[in-house]
Amino acid sequence: MTGAEWMDLTVLERKKYNDLSEALDLTGQIGEALDRSDQVSVRMLVAMRQDPIRHLEEINQTALDRRESLAEEDQERVRALLAGAEGRTAEERLFLEQVQKARRLLERVVELDRRISLRLAGENSFYKK
Repeated sequence: MTGAEWMDLTVLERKKYNDLSEALDLTGQIGEALDRSDQVSVRMLVAMRQDPIRHLEEINQTALDRRESLAEEDQERVRALLAGAEGRTAEERLFLEQVQKARRLLERVVELDRRISLRLAGENSFYKK
């Protein structure tokens, strides 16, 4: 795979990270609005959080399309890296670093979202099902 192809995949992972950062920030603001019992702000922030989530879905689809357009050997290498293989080249290591940063941030977003959802919906929370 060329350096440009690795860079393209790495840039998409960076975009994921940026959208996740925005989602984390808005989710934290939702928690703060709940602490204040400010339902207007909660509704507004939940609506605002949809934008980075939608954008994240688009980026995920774009990344999938790009990976599927690669030669079979390159697709296998990307799958191996995503499954935990070590990077062999600087480009692979940079890609992996960005993937890992995005995954860690996603875990933080999901955990905060889980806590807020359980607080709001209790037994009816998505996370209880």
